Amino acid sequence: MTIILKKISILDEQMPECIALSVLPEQRNFVASNAKSLAEAYDQNKIYEEDGKGFIVVPYAVYEGDTMVGFAMYGYCPPDAEDSDEQFNTTEHYYYFWRLLIDKHHQGRGIGREVVRQVMAEIKTQPCGAANFCYVSYEPSNIGSKTTFASYGFKEDGRIVDGETVAVFRL
Repeated sequence: MTIILKKISILDEQMPECIALSVLPEQRNFVASNAKSLAEAYDQNKIYEEDGKGFIVVPYAVYEGDTMVGFAMYGYCPPDAEDSDEQFNTTEHYYYFWRLLIDKHHQGRGIGREVVRQVMAEIKTQPCGAANFCYVSYEPSNIGSKTTFASYGFKEDGRIVDGETVAVFRL
């Protein structure tokens, strides 16, 4: 299995294929649609480009060979960003593993774990700027996300933000 991450934008011709990816019905409350994610990325990056505030957002289409099988997105947040989530960390810059969606037809084969490995390898290089932490949050009942992120070394820190369990990885 060779997993490749390719940056994607709401303006790319692959956008409809990315939007068509979906999870199982019982997982729909665990992750936002790719349409929403791509719109958020576009909006946040435009804000950042215009005034230097807000998140820098990096969205990826996930491919196995030539087949798009998922979507991942991370953000970089400075402490003074207008949309900074105060529950994470407002005294330092931080990374946030914002989204991970593996299409329902491709789950259960280790793709999510490989995507987390590749995204975190990139985040460790601090491509958007310096930070000491990367956060992720997930629904407490989302055992798949909990297991995947824990296997990489994320540790739950006891906080619940907007109903989601927070886990942190020290960079």
